[in-house]
Amino acid sequence: MKLTILGSGTSHGVPVIGCSCPTCLSEDPRDNRSNASLLIESGGQNILIDCGRDFRQQALRHQLGRVDCILLTHTHFDHVAGIDDLRVFSRRGHPIPLFGSPAHLNYLKTYIYHYLFDPTIQRGGGVTELDLVAVDERFLLAGLLFETLPAWHGELEVFGYKFGGCAYLSDVSRVPKATLQKLYNLEVLVLGALRHAPHPTHFTISQALELASEVKPRRLYLTHLCHDVLHEQTEQSFEKKGGPYHTGLEAHLAYDGLRIEL
Repeated sequence: MKLTILGSGTSHGVPVIGCSCPTCLSEDPRDNRSNASLLIESGGQNILIDCGRDFRQQALRHQLGRVDCILLTHTHFDHVAGIDDLRVFSRRGHPIPLFGSPAHLNYLKTYIYHYLFDPTIQRGGGVTELDLVAVDERFLLAGLLFETLPAWHGELEVFGYKFGGCAYLSDVSRVPKATLQKLYNLEVLVLGALRHAPHPTHFTISQALELASEVKPRRLYLTHLCHDVLHEQTEQSFEKKGGPYHTGLEAHLAYDGLRIEL
């Protein structure tokens, strides 16, 4: 199994339009961040977690030749806006399965992509054919057992996913005890950590590290990073003994294009 961080950024992306902060002006390519998304390659299949508005460029950059299914964490636009670009991978009669919670799938169908499901609307150059699959707890894909990880993004319930000794939780501010119990002793944990300062709907880096220190993954990657986070400076702080970000874990900032082999 191989994981690729297609995007490691927030809804704004980095650099932010009109911003001249050190991260937005950085020449380090790791400080260029597109909308958060993960590619899982397993059993000859390509599985996406989320498909944001930067998906087209992500797919071109990685020469993505197929998408077999999508796992949805929630329906904020930076996680679903690229679904229209999936039409090159779907054919009439062969829709792409899209897995998610019943509530978020209903919202997607009713308020965001209603035209994909309404045959009376003119379709122009075609539309993405989707098969919406509501999931509750466990399901099999590409030879992997996936398990949903309910969490809170402010007041919005979202899903993370656990699979093959890994877990992915991008937009979270609170993790229930039942979900926390599923995160112990993972090989890889990819966890959202927006910035250094507090935020009402996202973990800070300190909060993400606190959770990781409890569940102790072998490797930790922080994602969904905004322009307040300078890659090299923050990465070095993970190794500084006695510093606020030192945990003794193998901790890293994720970046666009990062490949994780398992």
